[in-house]
Amino acid sequence: MQAKKTVLYDEHVALGGKMADFAGWIMPLWYGTGQSEEHHATRNRAGLFDICHMGEFKIQGPESPAFVSRLLTNSVEKLVDGRAMYNFMLNPEGGVIDDCIIYRFGEEDWMLVVNAGNIDSDFAWLRKNAPAGVQLTNISDETAKLDIQGPAAPGIMARLAGEEVIASLKFFRFAPGVSIDGMEVLVSRTGYTGEIGFELYTEARRAKELWNLLLREGGREGILPCGLGARDTLRTEAGLPLHGHELRPDRVSLGHPWEFAMDLEKDFIGKEALREQQAKGVDYFVFPFLMEGRRKAMPGYEVFLGSKKIGTVLSGVISPSLDNRPIGFLSSDRTLETETEVVFRREGQEAGMTGSITSIPFVPGTSRKKISEFL
Repeated sequence: MQAKKTVLYDEHVALGGKMADFAGWIMPLWYGTGQSEEHHATRNRAGLFDICHMGEFKIQGPESPAFVSRLLTNSVEKLVDGRAMYNFMLNPEGGVIDDCIIYRFGEEDWMLVVNAGNIDSDFAWLRKNAPAGVQLTNISDETAKLDIQGPAAPGIMARLAGEEVIASLKFFRFAPGVSIDGMEVLVSRTGYTGEIGFELYTEARRAKELWNLLLREGGREGILPCGLGARDTLRTEAGLPLHGHELRPDRVSLGHPWEFAMDLEKDFIGKEALREQQAKGVDYFVFPFLMEGRRKAMPGYEVFLGSKKIGTVLSGVISPSLDNRPIGFLSSDRTLETETEVVFRREGQEAGMTGSITSIPFVPGTSRKKISEFL
C-alpha cells in the first residue's frame, strides 16, 4: 500500500524536511536545524508539529454515553462539556488496542482521537461494538491537527485567539469554535511533549493557512517546525508511552506506569481479563531506564539482571535535555526497584551496556502549570 501524505506535505518539503514513512504516512523526521534544536525549541520556546495523520471519530446519539464508558478504560462518566481525558481502548484479552483522547462536547456528542496507524482498525472496532442508538463518523480525512507546544505557546496563541480564550483553558480542557484569522479552530490544552501547549483542530483545507500563520506569529519567540524525531525524544523524556512499544494489544495492560488511565471500579471491555491476571499475578512489567555513557539500547535489546535475562528494551532515545544520556523503557518479568542496575545486550553479544531503573518523568515539564505564568 502506498504511503499517504498529509495536507502539509509540500510545506515540509519546502522547509527542508527529511521525509520518511511512519505508520503509513510520509512525515518529516526533522528539518534543516536538526532534531536536537527542534527538541530544545519546544522545551524552551515553542515547537510546531504536523499531526494531521492522526484519526478523529465523532460518536453521537442517545446511547453514546454508555457506549463510550464501556469502550474506554478511564472515568469518562465524570467528564463535563469542554473536557478531555486520556484513555485506553482494550480488547477482550486486556491488551491495548490503542491509547486515545476522548473529548466531550455534550452528553450525546463526543470526539475520539486515535493513533494514525490504527485509524481503520479502531473504527472497525467501534462499529463492531456500537449498539443501536450510536452514530459513528470517521472525520479523519476532513480534519487537520496541529500541535503548538512549549512555554511560549500560550503567548503566541493569546495573540491569535484572544487572551480571554487562552487564559481560561486549564489542563485537558478545550474550547471549540475559536476564531483564528477567520478560521474555526478547536483549541485543546493537551499535547504529547510534557510542555504547556495546545492541540489545534480545523478543517483540512485550512491546514496550510493555520500552519504558516503559527510560524509567522511565533517568529519573535523563535518557534521551529518540528518532526517526528523531536516528538519521540520529547514524549520519552516526559514519560509518555507510544502504542506498539510500551503499550501493546498482545500484553495484558497491567504492570506499567500508566495504569492511572484505567478505572477498575467501572465496567469496560477487557476488565475481566485484567482481573483474571491480577488474581494469577502480574508477570510482565514496564520500567523507565537511564543508561551510562552515550550508547543507547535499541528496541529488542535483551535486558539482564546479573547473569539472568529478565526482559527486552521497548524503546530508547538519546535525551537532549539530559546532556545526551540514553533513556527509554524496558519490559521485565519481575518488579524492579528504582536504581536497580541492569545490563543491555544485543542478542548474541557478550559485552553489554549498563543502566539503571529510574522514575518518570525523566524531565519535568510545564504542561500542568498555571497558564497565567506564561501570559
